[in-house]
Amino acid sequence: MIRSLSLCAEVTLALHNLNSEGNEGNQQQTRMVHVIEPSGRRHCVNAISGDVFKHIFVQHLTAILRAQGQPLSTGAITGSADRITVDADFKSAARGRTAAEIQTEMLTRCAATDVAGTLFTEGTTVPRKSCAEFGWVAGIPAKVHSQQHFHVKFEPDRRKARGQAPKGEGTIAGSQTVFLRPANSGVYALICHLELSRIGVNDVTLEPVVTRQDQIARQRAAVQALLATLVQPAGAQRNTQNPHILGCAGVITTSTSYLPAPLLSPLMEDFRIQISAIADTLNRVSPGSIQAREFANLPEGAALLEETAATIN
Repeated sequence: MIRSLSLCAEVTLALHNLNSEGNEGNQQQTRMVHVIEPSGRRHCVNAISGDVFKHIFVQHLTAILRAQGQPLSTGAITGSADRITVDADFKSAARGRTAAEIQTEMLTRCAATDVAGTLFTEGTTVPRKSCAEFGWVAGIPAKVHSQQHFHVKFEPDRRKARGQAPKGEGTIAGSQTVFLRPANSGVYALICHLELSRIGVNDVTLEPVVTRQDQIARQRAAVQALLATLVQPAGAQRNTQNPHILGCAGVITTSTSYLPAPLLSPLMEDFRIQISAIADTLNRVSPGSIQAREFANLPEGAALLEETAATIN
């Protein structure tokens, strides 16, 4: 049984604006972070927060779980980040219960909460730690670029009446909104870890609270949602800046033992070699438990994830 899965990938995206910090005047700010390379040199690069990719993952996860007939809370169905904790029926059922009993209600009533986690704070505080973990999707230094583009918002209702405007002028001076919007392109380091063995298991009692069949369905859904996240990274500004996906290459590792599936950042040039070496070391500790498979493009990566999901039983 696969207990954990890690994905380490270089994702090439062009002309996207998946994560912005906000606006300063008429200029939309793109998110920038500082990273330190192994030599100690600092770089300022464009990045997409792990929150954004977790949100993308949950969108796909919810749709997959719903198609499989898994139970979902109203909060999960409507896309609330609080998931089951906004449901009145759950709040009523949780009143006066122990932490273990409340979490059992969480997992049995909502499969999305089971996988993606939440925090219940009314009365007894009960956290459900997410089984999916994403890091910042950071641009690899010297392989990422951001620029600002000039835009004008067209406002047809402010056009002057025919014959009133001077020749060559079709709008009232200053009435159209001028703004600057970023476009980002580059190779980004993506890391994700799925704790598949925790799905369906109560964090308080450490016992499964759903059937094995439901566990398998949810574990497969989590892997399939990760696949869908790579194929369609939804996010901000996709109505006019849908990302151009140019490539995805990296390593998928899995573990069938208590040892975690190894994870190493693609910000390091030799991350594939180091992950392979770590897998060899872990296999000496627990023979045959760690598998590391490289993929050179998105079709290969998608095929590996689909194959992994199919082997969960």
